[in-house]
Amino acid sequence: MKRNGTVILTGDSLTISDVIDIAENGYGVDLSKDRWDYLKNFRNGLEKQLVTQPEIKIYGTNVGCGDLKDIVLSPHVFENYQERFIKAHNCGTGMPLKEKFVRAIMVLRLNSFAKGMSALRPETCKLMVDMLNRGVTPWVLEEGSVGASGDLVPLAMIAAVMLGLPQAKAYYQGQLLSAPEALSQADLKPTKLGAKEAMGLTNGSSFIAGLAVFAYRDTVNLYNNALISAALSLEAIRGEQDAFSELIIHSRPHAGQLKTGTQIRNLIRNSKRMSTKSQKHLFPGQITGTAEERVQDRYSFRAVPQVHGTLYESIRKFEEILTIEINSATDNPLFTFENGIYSAKSGANFHGQPLAVVVDYLKIALTGVLLITNKRAFAILDKAQSYGLPQDLAADPAGGDTGLMITQYAASARAAESRILSTPASITSISTAANQEDFVSMGSIGILHLNKIILNGEIVVAVELLCALRSLQMTETYLPEHLRSLGEGTQRIASYLTKCLPPVFQDQYLRDDMESMRSEVRNGSIVGLVADLLA
Repeated sequence: MKRNGTVILTGDSLTISDVIDIAENGYGVDLSKDRWDYLKNFRNGLEKQLVTQPEIKIYGTNVGCGDLKDIVLSPHVFENYQERFIKAHNCGTGMPLKEKFVRAIMVLRLNSFAKGMSALRPETCKLMVDMLNRGVTPWVLEEGSVGASGDLVPLAMIAAVMLGLPQAKAYYQGQLLSAPEALSQADLKPTKLGAKEAMGLTNGSSFIAGLAVFAYRDTVNLYNNALISAALSLEAIRGEQDAFSELIIHSRPHAGQLKTGTQIRNLIRNSKRMSTKSQKHLFPGQITGTAEERVQDRYSFRAVPQVHGTLYESIRKFEEILTIEINSATDNPLFTFENGIYSAKSGANFHGQPLAVVVDYLKIALTGVLLITNKRAFAILDKAQSYGLPQDLAADPAGGDTGLMITQYAASARAAESRILSTPASITSISTAANQEDFVSMGSIGILHLNKIILNGEIVVAVELLCALRSLQMTETYLPEHLRSLGEGTQRIASYLTKCLPPVFQDQYLRDDMESMRSEVRNGSIVGLVADLLA
């Protein structure tokens, strides 16, 4: 729920776009008034019970955690125990996370607290709200979580900033400062945690989910770009259109196949280049194809609805699970008030397996699209497969031009790495906590790998777009004028990209062209040009 540029958290209405707006787009965050009131009343009652009825044992609250769950904690050590807990969990390694990722993680913890089942103090939640609204972003390293018992290590790095521990660091106004400095400059004071709060701050699969929010957004963008690049490649080879006909697509009505098939048809609609007449027109030096009607194309061109369609379906499933996750209570234990007693039930809502599995599903589906995309670029560059396109798209081989051959090397390297990264992380469990926590999700590893596959995908798709565009630019005059026009969508794309990368067929510094095209992929500009045809 948004109100005057602020997202109001209720615990059950947060959307993926809400998280992105807070984490990246400058929106504020707050809890609804009834949520603040509930947190205050519930916490006051719990704290009273911990003093007056210490015999009621609550995991992680007045007894220890993990393998120390049977150790009783007296009220006078509650605060000290919280600080020790956070210090002992600060074991992060690796590279720092982007600030937007950390902010997303914080939003998701807050929304979980807003459900009122974690029993955190309102003061603790308010500090996290203020940090988000004033731009204090903890410095968090990407490694350390096993995706169960909560993403303990990265979440503890956030909590360390809230405690103002001098070893902790945070970003504020573009500077990386010690936690005390960052809080002070934002006119904030560190908090002192009460019973159970350290565990509440570090429980939950919020690291996985926070990164997954952006992975979802970026994969949707990459799916659309890959579909566009496929359509442009079909134009480049003057592909046959029967593979995308309603007869074919609707006879196997998987949701992804139906969607992708429709999108491709829309993009290539009314193309004269992709026509039987065009296919019968032999290009100079063409060594494949004849003047007869072409029967069918290679899988990498013909099977776009089937392969790209699986990515569409995996994205839909990913969105479904992620939306549930970001509106869930992922703490342990979860508190209740029944029959005049505050009690807690222990479970495993912090376990990352629901996310870990769909992350792996998305990795596999996305890698499949990258591999087929790379195959199309390979085919375009091979005279024996491209139906007459110049070998390697080199304008003057005798004069020393090598064309775009090495761009496909670069794409192949990224596609090959993605094969490795798409190995499912969710089946690589390893025991922790003296076997108390003996099956973990490794979703934290999976989501890092997914983000790397997305970056690889930007390069692979950019290279196909570059090859397809160069093909169209080099062969436009090979066809009679009445056979040159592209489809409704592909014509918009080719015209726009030609303005960005005008025809220059002599060898030049290709990394510049690759990065220019990658930028177009990343910012979604070409997707916006044909949004009506992809809807």
